[in-house]
Amino acid sequence: MRKLQSVRRGPRVRLATLGALVLGAATAGACNDFLQAENPGAVEETDVNQPQYVNLLMNGIIGEFQPAFGNITWWNAIYTDELYNRNTFFEEALIDRRQVGPENGTHNTFIYPRIHRARFLADDGVRRMKEILGDSASRDLRVARALAYGGMTYNYLGEMYCDIPFDGQAPQTPEAVFRAAMTKLDSAVAIANAAKTAAKARVPLVAGDTLAADSVRNFALVGAARAALNVNDRARAATYAGQVPAAFAFFAQYSTNSTAENHRVWQNLTAASGGTTDNTPFRDMAGDVRIPRSGATGVTGLIPRSPASYSTFDGTPTGSPFVAGGTIRIASGLEARYIVAETQIESNPTAVLALINERRAFGRLQQPVTGLTGAALLAELRDQRRRDFYLDNHRLGDLRRYQKFYQINEFPTGPYPTSTTGDRYDTATCWPLALAEINSNPNIPR
Repeated sequence: MRKLQSVRRGPRVRLATLGALVLGAATAGACNDFLQAENPGAVEETDVNQPQYVNLLMNGIIGEFQPAFGNITWWNAIYTDELYNRNTFFEEALIDRRQVGPENGTHNTFIYPRIHRARFLADDGVRRMKEILGDSASRDLRVARALAYGGMTYNYLGEMYCDIPFDGQAPQTPEAVFRAAMTKLDSAVAIANAAKTAAKARVPLVAGDTLAADSVRNFALVGAARAALNVNDRARAATYAGQVPAAFAFFAQYSTNSTAENHRVWQNLTAASGGTTDNTPFRDMAGDVRIPRSGATGVTGLIPRSPASYSTFDGTPTGSPFVAGGTIRIASGLEARYIVAETQIESNPTAVLALINERRAFGRLQQPVTGLTGAALLAELRDQRRRDFYLDNHRLGDLRRYQKFYQINEFPTGPYPTSTTGDRYDTATCWPLALAEINSNPNIPR
């Protein structure tokens, strides 16, 4: 039997969106073999570089970033101390123990290729937009948005991996990747500012255009501050973060339309019971509205509900269930304030205390106002931070930063809970390169 095949040839570009997207209706024409067909879901690479595809390029970048973010949010929560794995599949227990090898199928399928695909689409999309738009690219908000998403993806790669190769090249260090992120995010800020200036000059003025430019600018500033903090450039981190309004928030959006558009945390904590706060430091935070749980007895009562970064957060200790759609906060004025506070531990402890006591009150634990200083002040800032950003993909980067710059190890250590075979947590602090990368990239040291 003849195999199904497409009559199209040559390279193609996949343009992912959150909706079912058909780029063009193709027909078989006078084909005398009914098993041959044009592929209606592909656009020839040379055809993408057309002005009408700029919005599609931008949608593709967002459409790939959001599911990648959902995946790494879930798996990084298992990899760190945010969740204890309840699934029986052995690879997930290995992830929980940080014993992930290059051959781990979960990592090779759901994590490594997804985050690199999001990164590649952002890099490639920016290149194509600049080629299409010419001089106007320097003030086009779509270019700024693509750079901001790309820069944030670089942040995630630097926080997750100790070696980061791009497109078959030799691996880079996390520090190099964070600095590359800052370069992209600086460009995003500059272009967003220019886009706002251009929007204000248009007649009639459309307020939404200037607000959109502000949103992209602040998203990029938070990302740049995060990158600067991760290389211990505190002055630069504070400068970036200090420009972000306290009320700012930027979200990844999900949908109930299909499983591809649901977010992974809902799939594993509500649709299934794949993780719990049991055997984690978050178990003892019952009553804090930022770490809500149902209040039921037994194991299910330790499964978290929607924390503060989720649109389903309701501000109560028992919380509300995750949903397949909704939003997850990925950058905010609150994060910017935490970044500034971390840079002010020595220089302005009074300001740090003010943030800490504000967040204690927000958690509704009736914690008294504290007057901590020195190492205890930093410890309390770390504690409030992990509560405020629970399950939104901050924890792994934080743990690695604390270990590198403060010599504080908060990764789980020692015997692995409930193990009957002597399993222990590994000492690894970063994900390995995937086997596919090792096998296909000639520049990986062997």
